[in-house]
Amino acid sequence: MKQRVLTAILMTIVFVPFFFLGGWFIIGLFSILSYIAMFELISMYQLRNTLPNICKYIMPLFSSIIVLFSGFSSSEDIIYVLLVELMFLMIMPLFNKKIAMRDIIFFIFSIIYSGVSFSIIATIRNIDTLYENKNIELFTNFNIFGVGLVMFIFVLLTTMLTDVGAYQFGVKFGKHKLCPSISPKKSIEGSIAGTIVGACSGTLFMVILQLTLSEEYKNAIKIFPIDNSYLYYLAIFGIAILLSIAGQLGDLIASKIKREYNIKDYGKIFPGHGGVLDRFDSSIYSFLVFMIILMICGVTF
Repeated sequence: MKQRVLTAILMTIVFVPFFFLGGWFIIGLFSILSYIAMFELISMYQLRNTLPNICKYIMPLFSSIIVLFSGFSSSEDIIYVLLVELMFLMIMPLFNKKIAMRDIIFFIFSIIYSGVSFSIIATIRNIDTLYENKNIELFTNFNIFGVGLVMFIFVLLTTMLTDVGAYQFGVKFGKHKLCPSISPKKSIEGSIAGTIVGACSGTLFMVILQLTLSEEYKNAIKIFPIDNSYLYYLAIFGIAILLSIAGQLGDLIASKIKREYNIKDYGKIFPGHGGVLDRFDSSIYSFLVFMIILMICGVTF
């Protein structure tokens, strides 16, 4: 437990400045994280499949490229990059007998899971390019992307506190297993409690901002163009519930993959916590759902 706490403190010290600054800071961070995440996936895959060892060092670059392109390209351009990567991957088995088509399918899944998903997180953090009056002054020659920071914290806070609430309540009061074949320690009671805690925390964060920010920034961070405050907060609460549920599903999906490969953690880069995917498994799914919600609301990427 001591090691877990120390690692959490160190991760906070390292990650928070990147999260706060956004821009190319967040792009660079998630490019590195996406590389490590795909490295973890291929290392896991090699436990049951024969694959040239060089693949787990070269293939993760495909994920990093996707994240890097998200820093200056539209979603349409990202599709072009994915198609080029797909065409390159498809011809690999023709020139290397040690690589099978099933390996290519896993590479494609890994690029989507570790590359596209992380680019979505970075894109939401840098969403301010879609808004006017978007910058909040920070020091003399620095700007942070205020709108993206709010959205980022909203999703991350909701997801993280869902995990905390589900764990704490589940340990004390959990009696009915949620998915015993996938994650025996998770309970239905913990899941419900986690959803409530996460949704209430995310909504409270947005309420506090709406009550404290100036009118300019209140309008900038509005997800829905709803004038009635009560209806707006109700809509935010509904989104927070969806994000909370999505985060739990993301955690279960990651657990299912690990169970099929009979591993406890994806990696060991964060002592006491596991690998990159162990730390971002919930966030991957919740940010994906949030991006879909924004697109439904009319935001284009």
